[in-house]
Amino acid sequence: KPNQEYQPDPVTMVAYHRALAEHADGLKAFATRLLGDSIAAEDVAQDSFLALYRHLNQVPTAAFRPWLFRVARNLCLDQLRRRKFKLSLFRDLSRDDDFTFVPAASDNQRPDQMAETREANDAIEQAIHSLPAKFREAFLLCEVEGMSYEDASAVLGCPVKTVSTRLFRARQRFKSLVSRLIKV
Repeated sequence: KPNQEYQPDPVTMVAYHRALAEHADGLKAFATRLLGDSIAAEDVAQDSFLALYRHLNQVPTAAFRPWLFRVARNLCLDQLRRRKFKLSLFRDLSRDDDFTFVPAASDNQRPDQMAETREANDAIEQAIHSLPAKFREAFLLCEVEGMSYEDASAVLGCPVKTVSTRLFRARQRFKSLVSRLIKV
């Protein structure tokens, strides 16, 4: 009947809930880094999962992760286009302790070690922010989210070789930027 809503089978629902548990934080972190706004990123993550739920009958279970990140990326790009100005990414990240690359300071860390850790985190975020958008997307997907080149290719809508090239260049620039920012 045309009025009947699609009801996913129990196995698909288990896969959906697993994807929600496994990818919600990464999706939100990815969107936050693209938008520079954790509240808008939360909406993007929710909208991405809602879109996946609506298309469960069309998206193979194995493709949930790249599909979600592609939808999130497109939603972020739509938001950025609507803003009609160049967004300064990560401007509020210093207030968000959600995203750190270096392990958080432990109780037994000295104040000078805590300051060095904070300085390193700031340098890393600044280096990521300094990457051109295409390189930054590939870097975030592959290095931060741990996606394969094939999945990143599906998210970005470009050939695997392009992802490989962008990631290579992003790594080179990132390494150069971080080495300049952190004086060893």
